[in-house]
Amino acid sequence: MEISVFSIQKTKADNFEKEIKEYIKMSAKFANIKDKILFNDKIAKAQSIGANDALKAYDEVYEPNLKGYCIMLDERGSSLNSKDFAKIFENNNQINFFIGGAYGLSENLKNKADKIISLSPMTLAHKIAKLMLFEQIFRGLCINANHPYHK
Repeated sequence: MEISVFSIQKTKADNFEKEIKEYIKMSAKFANIKDKILFNDKIAKAQSIGANDALKAYDEVYEPNLKGYCIMLDERGSSLNSKDFAKIFENNNQINFFIGGAYGLSENLKNKADKIISLSPMTLAHKIAKLMLFEQIFRGLCINANHPYHK
């Protein structure tokens, strides 16, 4: 199984990178996990202009990666408990998660998703949402493998 987490961020979230790498390492016995950070000059420029331009720039870098089972993170998405989240991994060999940029994700992109989920109804800082997602991926893989981490 291959799981990729795509995010739009200018720099690595320094304080969280160590923890994210640790979750990737711990998950390696269950799946191939990748942290894919996408950012370019067009996104940087578009974010300074406004939401519409930024969302279009995000779509341009995300759309070529819409392969396998695609899950978008959005505060208005479905709320799942950890066991329901773990079910996502049961029947999918390639899973791609997409975290929005400063302006979230476009409706166009969300309409192309297989699933839209929420980590919280609150808006979260990008680096916190990303860390939470990596932890839940590890937890979900552990649930499916009957590993004691979940307890």
